[in-house]
Amino acid sequence: MPAAAPQKLTTFLAFPENAEEAVLFYTSLFEDGEVLHTIRARAGEPGWTEGTLQHALFSLAGQQFMCINTPPPGARGADHAPWHEYSFSPAMAIYVQCATDAEFDRIYAAMSKKGEVVMPVGSYGFSAKFAWVNDHFGVSWRINLSAQTSGQE
Repeated sequence: MPAAAPQKLTTFLAFPENAEEAVLFYTSLFEDGEVLHTIRARAGEPGWTEGTLQHALFSLAGQQFMCINTPPPGARGADHAPWHEYSFSPAMAIYVQCATDAEFDRIYAAMSKKGEVVMPVGSYGFSAKFAWVNDHFGVSWRINLSAQTSGQE
């Protein structure tokens, strides 16, 4: 696999244990979603189960994201931070600009399934169609369809 071109700013997500599930979910939602690189736990690595995803670089709509499974107790790096105290906050969200109603509806349905709807789908004055959702991993998404594209399929 060729190395991904470096990106000046990259969103970094730290999951407590389900990073691989999240990466596969997110890359399935975007046409060009792609896993670019992974690092997995090796046999005998303290704290980890062999094969567990430790780190991933993936791309959604041309934007690279990086994520980890936080180090479990006994693993290298587990003592670098109080990982068990960290969680995602809706104050930080990934903003998705949709090109069509169909794209908006598909992404909203997937993100809201088992997630939490903060702002239901609506026209809020600043947008013809907008929703704010925390997905089932706790990551916050703001999904928008602008007035210029509203009504297009």
